[in-house]
Amino acid sequence: MIQIRWQLGRYLRHGWQWFILIQLACLLGVLLAGGLALSQRLDDRVDAVVDTTENYLSSGIEALARLGQTLDPGVCDATTEFRLTEAAIHSEVFDHFAYLSDEGGYCRSATNPLYPIQVGQLMSRHPGPLWLAFDDSTLTPYQLFVQQMAPGHYLVGMAKSAHLLEKLLSSRDRDFIGQMSIRVDGRLFYAQDRLDSVPWLSLQRTRSLERVSAQVVGLPLCDSHWRRWLSYSLPLSLALGLVLPALIIRHHSHKGVLVDDLTTALKRGEIAPVFQPIVDGGSGRVRGFEMMARWHHPNLGQITPDTFIPIMERHGLLDSLLTSLADQARGKLPDATYLSINLSGEQLTHGLRDPISFLLEICHRLRIGADRLMVEITERQALDYDCPQLQETLALLRHTGFKLAFDDFGTGYNGIACLRTFSPDVIKIDKSYVQTINGEAIQRPVLEAIIQLSRQMGVEVIAEGVETEAQRRFLLDRGVTSMQGYLFGRPARWHDSCPLPQPAIA
Repeated sequence: MIQIRWQLGRYLRHGWQWFILIQLACLLGVLLAGGLALSQRLDDRVDAVVDTTENYLSSGIEALARLGQTLDPGVCDATTEFRLTEAAIHSEVFDHFAYLSDEGGYCRSATNPLYPIQVGQLMSRHPGPLWLAFDDSTLTPYQLFVQQMAPGHYLVGMAKSAHLLEKLLSSRDRDFIGQMSIRVDGRLFYAQDRLDSVPWLSLQRTRSLERVSAQVVGLPLCDSHWRRWLSYSLPLSLALGLVLPALIIRHHSHKGVLVDDLTTALKRGEIAPVFQPIVDGGSGRVRGFEMMARWHHPNLGQITPDTFIPIMERHGLLDSLLTSLADQARGKLPDATYLSINLSGEQLTHGLRDPISFLLEICHRLRIGADRLMVEITERQALDYDCPQLQETLALLRHTGFKLAFDDFGTGYNGIACLRTFSPDVIKIDKSYVQTINGEAIQRPVLEAIIQLSRQMGVEVIAEGVETEAQRRFLLDRGVTSMQGYLFGRPARWHDSCPLPQPAIA
């Protein structure tokens, strides 16, 4: 439970900024995608409004022309009114018809509320032979068509605006469209305005085609489809905001460890040195100790070096780690022994500080001389030993008094080619070769070849991972006396009141 709470707190500490950024990105993405979709939808709607109005206009004119062919010119009687009423019942465009002539007067279909004075007012505004008007002063707005059939003879068609609106906008579009105005030959043919003022978050489009022009204002926030889209995207963005930060944190970590965790651990002294003895395998005398780092996390317990060393190397924290370990080991090394430390290739080739001065500072913190410090070169990345600058650095280290060792020889990039270019003081045979002494016979010749090569080149050998008596005797028989492994002692810490462990040979 403690680990779970710590991991949750760690996630919140490192992930809240990513959570906010992801929410903002999702919101921006939804707004952008939704805005583009609504913009395209409004473009399609405006084009459809113009085309529909053109067709509606043509259909109305054709309906008046067909009706005019069935009426007797200059006659306005019951038969004419019957024909007007029958035509209104069957018309797909108009609700009412009327006929006006200088000879027969004015007659209209049943329930037609239109008066002759209204037709006259419309005709007085501009010349014919076709007059169009929109009237929203009544409870039921309507469109009015007046077409001159012959001099002094006029046929009138009246259509409720609701019928035109059904053709122009679907029920889904009516919430989306806040304003719409349609003009024919520059004169208002239809208007709809549900807004007191145009809001800042709106879309406006204007289209023209032949006689018809339309201007439409869309309201994204009033669109039901848009609101539904937002309601779906909200839980998705929350889910992404919870999952992606965890993945990002995992990506920026090494086996779950972040660089911030390491800097905090260094400040709190959670990473402490441990020491494993390097002994004379024949007499059991301790020659030196290898200093290693161990991290005891207050919530997670022991964390292995393979977990935190790679990320420290990636972020350039190995110098800080070594300095911290040296401070904790100050004045603890017994006399007549040396201390072995690990130094990566990046630390050797660091361009921002002098490696010689850095190692002398480590010696000062440890309170030992340079002749009692052995530098084990670890290579997680290949080093160019042919580089003059690296050769000069290694030569200066040796000249200053430091011993140089190739760590894990035979498994990394250190090999025979490196020995030909630069001969170290010591090579440390990796434990994977030592463990084959009692096991796989195929690897044993490789181990013997390494030992023989080092003897020919005058390089001291330290065998790592010695755990059994048989391994110790095998190495002694081949002249390898310096050994390190669980047979002689495990890595251990010590306190001010306790001396370093002194292993003994059984």
